[in-house]
Amino acid sequence: MYRLLIADDEALEREGLEMMVSRMLPGQFEFIHAENGRKAIQMADEKRPDFIFMDIKMPGIQGLEAVREIISRHQGVRIILVTAHDYFAYAKEALSLGVKDYILKPAKRDELIDVLRKQAAELEEEKRRRGEELEIREKLTRLLPLAENELTMMLMMDCIQELDLRYLVELLNISWEQGYAMVLSFPFGERKDWEQLQSVRKVLYEDLKQYAKLQLACMVSPMIGNRLAVFVPVPSYGAGFTNRVDALVFGERLQAFAEHRFRLSPSIGIGTVGEGMEGLRRSYQEAAAASADSSDVVRIRHYEDICQRDGMPGIALDEERKLLDALQRQHKEEARIRFLDVLERLIAGSGADDRVCRDEVVALLISLARQISHRSPAEIVSRFAGVAGMASLRQAAAEQLERMLEDMTEERRQFRVIERAKSYIGEQYKSDISMEQTAEYVNLSPYYFSKIFKLHTGETFIDYVTRLRIDEAKRLLESEELSFKEICYMAGYNDPNYFSRIFKKTTGVTPTEYRQQLSP
Repeated sequence: MYRLLIADDEALEREGLEMMVSRMLPGQFEFIHAENGRKAIQMADEKRPDFIFMDIKMPGIQGLEAVREIISRHQGVRIILVTAHDYFAYAKEALSLGVKDYILKPAKRDELIDVLRKQAAELEEEKRRRGEELEIREKLTRLLPLAENELTMMLMMDCIQELDLRYLVELLNISWEQGYAMVLSFPFGERKDWEQLQSVRKVLYEDLKQYAKLQLACMVSPMIGNRLAVFVPVPSYGAGFTNRVDALVFGERLQAFAEHRFRLSPSIGIGTVGEGMEGLRRSYQEAAAASADSSDVVRIRHYEDICQRDGMPGIALDEERKLLDALQRQHKEEARIRFLDVLERLIAGSGADDRVCRDEVVALLISLARQISHRSPAEIVSRFAGVAGMASLRQAAAEQLERMLEDMTEERRQFRVIERAKSYIGEQYKSDISMEQTAEYVNLSPYYFSKIFKLHTGETFIDYVTRLRIDEAKRLLESEELSFKEICYMAGYNDPNYFSRIFKKTTGVTPTEYRQQLSP
């Protein structure tokens, strides 16, 4: 039902307009009366009408003044001017103020109803468009965090994806001329450290991301193992030293937040300011190298403060690229040689501090694993938790590399991924499971996962889940004690009618007919 405010100083005019509308459009309008402009403004504020019939000539605040005031406060209201022939010039002026239409007195019934119907149709169209815009905005709100994750991962891993980097930048409305990266690395030297981090990992990430964004307009990466990255824009007019100090202060705030809220003190590395996305890539590599030094003396380090130090640990981007290339070409011996060269250089450059070397090796293995195997960052970090001493580090690193080399055979890798997916589906198919959730669980894109899933199972994801649910329903139908509704929910469906349609489509009979067939 719409609200219609009729503003006219003549009571008979107001009642006549109400009578015509209520007779021609019964039950569609709630009527509000105002005898002058002041009252019209007041009622517009209180009742928020959808439409207003406004007389131009009224005592006190006249029609046009009331129109200006009401439109300034309620832009969505649709005002229709009611005017005598003598004041037609005012009506034309009112159209420039935002009045939607006008009617000449004495109002004709058909003309009045046509105007109302036209305005009501336009109002509904506006509501429809507004609803679509809100729906699009809501979908975009959900999409933006995923786009941010994708962009930050591309910066961190220096990888090429199907999604264009420029598209992500445009979607996120990023116009940074320059910026820097910060890497937070949480301790996991002892098994208890890793277990403590795992227990709060999700909440830690969400709270830390929210806190960082409240401090600065920045991008925050997903948490990979025990690390996450923050990408921060920097104004082009800022001084270099000032930017460095500001970055250190920001790092201190993040560290204090993590310590106070979760009793975890991350090692923080900060890269230099770089231009564009390529500059952010380089800054991330610098920040990752700076964060690898987990000494308790200085737990927040800027790359420029330590880059002159002899023997500073760190893996050059070119080294990582060559190692990754060897793995992707499945040149196993070359990959072993390159990896061992990097490992021995890190060990030599780290002196007696095995934690520095371990953190850098773990970061390298995580980076490689995300690009060539299904192994999760958490799995890799967990294997190195508690590793102490260079000899143990060499052994653990060599074993992890061999596991990756084993995973490089595509058929074997795909088989393992599909087996993990099938195991996950087997546990979750009775709940509201989706292909996207399953693809995320096995660390693959939904598009690639759907392709290899059908290749290895001969079924689409939906058909596979449906078969499991229908097989479970068949088993449950053997029990006479369960109702069809109970079986529907127990098999993973929320709608009994939909369950019945799917059951018949799959088996050729309804659940009732199937149960009857089971009876002797």
